[in-house]
Amino acid sequence: MTGTGMRFVVVPGLALALGLALPAAVAGQVSSADAMHNARRLGGTTAFYTPPLRTAASLKQMTAKKGMSEDIRTILRESGIPETADAVLATLAGATSSVRGGSCDQATPADGTIVECDFQPGSTVLWMAYRPNIRKGNRTPGRLESVRWAGDRPFRAFLFRVTNDYKIYTFVLPMVCSNLSLMSVKEIEGEPVNVSVDPVCDPKTGILRATVKAASKDLERVQRLRVAINGQPAGELIAPSWTLTSDKPGTYTFDATDTRGRSYPVAPRTIGVEACPPPPETTKQVVGPTCSVVLSFVPVKGAYEINVDATRSTTGASGVAPAVTVQLRDDTGAGVGQQLTLDSALTSKVTVRRPGTYRATATVTTPQGVEVGGSRYEGTATCEASITLEKPAGAGAPAFFFDVLGGKDRRVRPIEDTDLEFAQCSPLFGLKFGAAKRFQNDWEVAGALGVAISLVNDDQKAKESALFIDAEVNKYLAGGSFVGTGLSLWDLTRGDTFTPAWLLHFGLPLAKDAKYPVFFIGEGRLFFDHIGDIKNNYLLWGGIRVLLQKR
Repeated sequence: MTGTGMRFVVVPGLALALGLALPAAVAGQVSSADAMHNARRLGGTTAFYTPPLRTAASLKQMTAKKGMSEDIRTILRESGIPETADAVLATLAGATSSVRGGSCDQATPADGTIVECDFQPGSTVLWMAYRPNIRKGNRTPGRLESVRWAGDRPFRAFLFRVTNDYKIYTFVLPMVCSNLSLMSVKEIEGEPVNVSVDPVCDPKTGILRATVKAASKDLERVQRLRVAINGQPAGELIAPSWTLTSDKPGTYTFDATDTRGRSYPVAPRTIGVEACPPPPETTKQVVGPTCSVVLSFVPVKGAYEINVDATRSTTGASGVAPAVTVQLRDDTGAGVGQQLTLDSALTSKVTVRRPGTYRATATVTTPQGVEVGGSRYEGTATCEASITLEKPAGAGAPAFFFDVLGGKDRRVRPIEDTDLEFAQCSPLFGLKFGAAKRFQNDWEVAGALGVAISLVNDDQKAKESALFIDAEVNKYLAGGSFVGTGLSLWDLTRGDTFTPAWLLHFGLPLAKDAKYPVFFIGEGRLFFDHIGDIKNNYLLWGGIRVLLQKR
């Protein structure tokens, strides 16, 4: 390794001396058929940096030289790896010590560690930086691609590594010439994407739900995982979920690409997913409709109105109304009128004229089959109800009754031996006996004889009891109550206080299950004499009436 008089040795295919400018005569001997440059000697004017490197600290000095950092960036940029420049410069600029190693081929230091090693004959570099035009005063750096060391002995070099984008770049610098060289680039193999498919079959429907999942500690290096089913694209898995669902059976094929669009390993590449078995046939439980019919009646003029109520009939299925028909028969079994088809209210009315026992047969049908869960709602159901129509209590023969009453009257009475009158309020206890005739249309006429016993105990007041006759007209209402009016002839035994009176009263049934009907009654009378002075001319009382006729 001398000056410009260095001898060049021609090796098979190509002769080269690194660190010197290539003479034209030697350059003409380079064989284009051999892409590898063989070198036997290093050093010379084309060295990337002088003086020769001695220690790791000299690397720091080299990097600090004016223009050197930019030259290194230029070399790395032209090599297509500009992203490594910061790490390379940081390693060189931070070099303070080195570790002694053996062969450079065996060195695998951590990033930032400088190794002093022996570059063995036959070892190669991908490229070597040098300054090809230094003799012309041009310090622009250049690179020599694919260089093999063909010297007789190893040369001393500094070696370091940097890691970038999952690649390890190994650089060497021969101590004699400092020609920065890229020795190797090793891809850091990522952990393959582990793909799994979890097929789940719905036992009720037999529908497949296959969940594809991707897992790897290096998923951040993966851009997407494409899925094909039976050769047809079916979607892709991407961050952050890395899952995909499908309902298709068949062969699932997977293909992954990294963040630079390059192929990335996947394991396994294919997975077979079987179709779900058909769901087992289930026997639907047949649910029939529910039948319910209730009869009631009210007397009407000369007849009875039977109410038919099937509102409790149902199909059992929400939203599906039953179809209901009803046939009414009398106690001889003969049909009464036409068969009834109930409307959506499930009620109807039938008018009959003869008392007796009537029987209704209802038929409930689910108009359309409905399936809900494990049940099918369909079918027909029948049910019966009967009712006995009787003449109203008291209808026919007259019935006797008695009333027990209590209350008060207020009467205008004359003062004896004068033309004067006075008004007096008197408490009364009354007993009343009579007979009533109730008709089939629930009207009733009644007549009664009664006595009103005065309970006055003040000697300064008139104490007069009264005998009276009542004529009543009453109307029975639903539930057995009645209202009525009539005429009273009051105080029959006294000419000076005798008067007709207008009667108003009502009755409310008390003991419905008693042997004899019992009513609470309230009565009022407006006396005709002094009728213009109502506030001093009335009677009010109340009590009970017992109808002496068995139910």
